[in-house]
Amino acid sequence: MTQNPQSCDILIVGTGYYAEIMLADLAATARSAISVVVGGRNRERMKWLVEACRARAVNFGSPASFSSIELDSTSAAALADGIRRVKPRIVVQSASAQSPWKVDIAASEWSKLVARAGFGLTLAFNSLLAFRTATALKEIGDGAIFVNTCYPDGVNQVLAQAGLPIMTGVGNIGIFSSVIGGRIPFEQRGDLRVLAHHRHIVEWRKPGAERAGAPVRAWIGDTELKDVDDLTRDVQLPYRELNVISAANAIPVLLALAGEGARRSHVPGPHGIGGGYPVMVDQSGVRLDLPSSISKAEAIAWNRQFEEADGVFVRDGRVIYADRVRDILSTYSPELAKGFAVNDVEEAAADLDVLRAKLSA
Repeated sequence: MTQNPQSCDILIVGTGYYAEIMLADLAATARSAISVVVGGRNRERMKWLVEACRARAVNFGSPASFSSIELDSTSAAALADGIRRVKPRIVVQSASAQSPWKVDIAASEWSKLVARAGFGLTLAFNSLLAFRTATALKEIGDGAIFVNTCYPDGVNQVLAQAGLPIMTGVGNIGIFSSVIGGRIPFEQRGDLRVLAHHRHIVEWRKPGAERAGAPVRAWIGDTELKDVDDLTRDVQLPYRELNVISAANAIPVLLALAGEGARRSHVPGPHGIGGGYPVMVDQSGVRLDLPSSISKAEAIAWNRQFEEADGVFVRDGRVIYADRVRDILSTYSPELAKGFAVNDVEEAAADLDVLRAKLSA
């Protein structure tokens, strides 16, 4: 049975694998009596997630509580109705209109197209549900913190330029900071600072010797490590199993936002900035925590160099495809190739869905 709590600390929108790991890890690690609600359409799935998380909380001695609510994500207005019922302090978008796992493995003409063009081709799909949730939060207007897990290196730029609330993303860069952190002495991990982009995930899925482009950068305090690529060259990232690291990266961020104390972390898309950065997180939000040797402008510019490989740019309120992507798309639809305004996500996703359906048949 779906439950309807009156208020909560964290609302997780979505019931997929990424949400499952976040919920399970919150149950294991929360040390305050936070209330967590999972929202979605699948009653049986939500019932099991709540039951499992309550049991995990018992096993790990956590005072966190868990419940669920049915959410209708077909429109911002419908989402607003559901979100008002739980009055969350933090809303985490975990549901997307395009599963990354269905395009990462070339099983259809659509997935092959994404492989050729770059993951940025899916930006409208990844933005769609996050756009609706952010629009609902803006309508509600109670200052809830919005955290997005769906391609935040790109989607968060869309939300910010559309004038919608977005605090930060989670995942992506957290994969690299976690892997690098696991390869340095424990006493140095608290001072680790990393810069990385979503594109690095694509490169790290290749054998180390085949990676292209500038490597991930890392510092211990203000001293940059010179051998990051050598340090991690043996790592070849998996696909779906990657969530075991990526979703876990969300937990310190969410707990800090929920009031369990300030923490250093690494997040993609903070305040709608493209790429991933080191940050400090506390109950008031996130702020950049860069090494002294690199400015904010330099860090943003460094991350922007990878957008060409991802195939998409978000500039001055428009989503613009890289030249090679426009050339590919124009063979299917000259209109799609033009890109779209950040406020036209619904229309852009509907148009792109026509092509996806055709190529997935």
